[in-house]
Amino acid sequence: MRSDLEGPSAGEGARKPLVVLACGVLEHLLGRRLPSGVPVTWMDVELHNSPRKLLVTLQERLDALPEPSVVLLGYGLCGNGLAGLKAGRHTLVVPRTHDCVAIFLGSHQRYLQRFMASPNTYYLTKGWIDAKDEPLTDYRNLIREYDQETADYVIEMKYRHYRKLCFVGYSEEDVESCRSRVQEVVAFLGERFGVEYEEIVGTPELIEGLLAMGDREPAASDAFVVVAPGGEIAMEDFLRGGESAPQPMGRAERGG
Repeated sequence: MRSDLEGPSAGEGARKPLVVLACGVLEHLLGRRLPSGVPVTWMDVELHNSPRKLLVTLQERLDALPEPSVVLLGYGLCGNGLAGLKAGRHTLVVPRTHDCVAIFLGSHQRYLQRFMASPNTYYLTKGWIDAKDEPLTDYRNLIREYDQETADYVIEMKYRHYRKLCFVGYSEEDVESCRSRVQEVVAFLGERFGVEYEEIVGTPELIEGLLAMGDREPAASDAFVVVAPGGEIAMEDFLRGGESAPQPMGRAERGG
């Protein structure tokens, strides 16, 4: 976890200062768009593996903020990892989506369209590749910790239902720069489960919308959940009409 929370203070009667707490997997997409001087903490990517630990760690970081702030959360609901997060004296703003795949795709609507068309898809981005949070590294770590037979069994249980691996880049250059590393993962999954491969370029629409919430008094919308001071994030905040409890898409075993 890396942090820079020495941002500008708000004077008396001024708007609350803006703070960002975001998953490290978003650093490449979000970091370049942050206004100068906005304090940001990049949370460990591994927290996605344990929604309970994610909640506890986020709560600790939130409670440690030195003054009442508008806090932009670079997460989705993420396996219910944000459910129960208490705002305390802060105002919380979080994308209204089930997991962070929608953030890379640019909207919850694109998330649903892709889910309906191809639900058994495993998604990768530059952030996940850089963090080595992908099946091939998972397999190598399992071999080191246990043995090949155990590693084969665990990988079978975790990834056998995937039919496609999709790499979401932020630009054509981003796709090109990651292609060789991604194709190693594709080859690994393809040999075992026959997965197809797809590359797409996402959009920053949802990230830019999140940052724009810091330029005005935040208000809940179809795209964002806003929790006022004293409130608490609930799973129901993320449900739209006709939706049931969210099922994580693509990276289900990892909780986000």
